Amino acid sequence: MRDLLLVLFLFVAIYYSFKKPYIGVAVWIWIALMAPAKWAFGFSHSFRLNLTIVVIVALSFVFSKNKEKMQWTKLHFLVFLFLFWMLISTIFNIRIDSDYAWFKFTEFTKVIALFFFITLTVRSKKSIDTLVWAIVLSISAYAAMEATKFILSGGSYRIVGKSGIIADRNDLAVAINMCLPLIFYLWSVTKHQTLKLGLLVIGGLNVLAIIGTYSRGGFIGLSILAFAMWLKSNRKFLIFMAAIILLPSIYAVAPTEWKERQATVETASTTDGSFIGRLWAWKIATLIAIDNPLTGGGFKATADPLLWHLYAPDTPNFGFIETPPIPQSLTPKAAHNIYFQVLGGSGFVGLFIFLSMLFISYFYCNKNIKRARENKKKWLETLSKSIALALIGYGITGLNVSLAYFELLYALIALVAVLSCVSTKSSQRFNKLER
Repeated sequence: MRDLLLVLFLFVAIYYSFKKPYIGVAVWIWIALMAPAKWAFGFSHSFRLNLTIVVIVALSFVFSKNKEKMQWTKLHFLVFLFLFWMLISTIFNIRIDSDYAWFKFTEFTKVIALFFFITLTVRSKKSIDTLVWAIVLSISAYAAMEATKFILSGGSYRIVGKSGIIADRNDLAVAINMCLPLIFYLWSVTKHQTLKLGLLVIGGLNVLAIIGTYSRGGFIGLSILAFAMWLKSNRKFLIFMAAIILLPSIYAVAPTEWKERQATVETASTTDGSFIGRLWAWKIATLIAIDNPLTGGGFKATADPLLWHLYAPDTPNFGFIETPPIPQSLTPKAAHNIYFQVLGGSGFVGLFIFLSMLFISYFYCNKNIKRARENKKKWLETLSKSIALALIGYGITGLNVSLAYFELLYALIALVAVLSCVSTKSSQRFNKLER
């Protein structure tokens, strides 16, 4: 049954993608984040859904009669520069398995293609909202389903991702944190009361889903994200009083195992083997970058057995945080940090470009907020605030995961570029785009 529904969905998606390229892009990001083929168990399991939609979007755009001229921003330059530098890094990678580095580069190229087509086809408020809905209906909808299981189990159910790039619970917590502000945006622009109520329920369930992942980094990110949202709110006192009343009650009914895991944050550096493993990976990523400052070691450099065991003897005395020696039998670990992931993979140059992308994206968000206020465009102001908060959530919770090449990040950066172009339109043209 699931296979038949998936095939039906594919035909419907192809039909509407031909009519409107931005619908195809929305389907593209939904498939990339949701991986619906993994939910089926029959003949559709091997379908190349994403490739099919990508081809359809490209053809639809080529034959579209209403193509607008491409508008380039600094973000376009930085994103494509980062892709170019990852190409250079891959050419000069020092992994024992060089083919894997090229495989990861190919995967990253697809992510940048998504960024490019978003900026190419998403131009109106309707197309922007469609893309945001696609994101929320992928990650947030799944998180809401898992949170329901968490509630029904009395807190004993441990939430993890279904498949694909957000299979890991820490990765899922990052994605949920990034989507929470987008749920708030959709709630603010939705007029249908039933939909508004549904979005509120999904938002509450998404908060529970982060708790249900038992991810310490995800909970820390949620706390900081909540504080950032409070700072940007116009009802600070009301929210503050509600938090004082509700938070102690929520903590009181939280599962004991969850409380114990969050309490280990204070002693993570000395007692938590998982955290010590991350410190080892961060040190090895830094050592690789010091020896290869321009290009780094290539994609997932710290996970390469040769590089891991080459630099392992130097880690105990490297850096200001002491760590025990790495056991010879230990399996190489991923960086588990977006910044060290990029540093080890593409050197100091790659890290500089990556950080520039994040900072410029956040700067553009604030610039778009200012322009929206001047033009009294509340939806643009709210969406720009939401994306800024999503970037904050990513930047903080990214300290705990290897998601530097995450589709959702580049989709949000593309939206920032689109909003930057939209906000510079003349008043008459801008009103036309809102229809």
